[in-house]
Amino acid sequence: MFITKASRHDKSDIQTFLENEWPHEEFNVDRGTAFIAREGAVVGHARLIEVAPQTLVVEEVVVKEDKRRQGIGSRLMEAAMNNKGGKLFLCCHAEHIPFYEKFGFSARPFEELPEEVQQHHRSEGDHPTEEGHVHFFMTAR
Repeated sequence: MFITKASRHDKSDIQTFLENEWPHEEFNVDRGTAFIAREGAVVGHARLIEVAPQTLVVEEVVVKEDKRRQGIGSRLMEAAMNNKGGKLFLCCHAEHIPFYEKFGFSARPFEELPEEVQQHHRSEGDHPTEEGHVHFFMTAR
């Protein structure tokens, strides 16, 4: 298996992977910079979207279900973080907080995020959420 920055030739494979792993979501594979894990097919994905200079949002960090707990997500995050400089932001559920903390992320109230990051999360439907559904916002660097 190898981890690499995705090229335009990987877009259809990424789209298929994301649709299979998260069938309830819609994706725009043309935005940002994608990083993929491949074993022939795509088995992992992470994307960085620059919403302002040196301000990046981490999106779509996902590993194929039968490949999880093998370090693929960590390797994808390392590749993404080593490739792009700037302040990183993300939105996640409570069960993923320990994973992101390993990379130096810490929780931040939505209201304290830069306006561009807030706008991004609003446009993605991450904030506000429906009652009973909680998102956590985190930042690193």
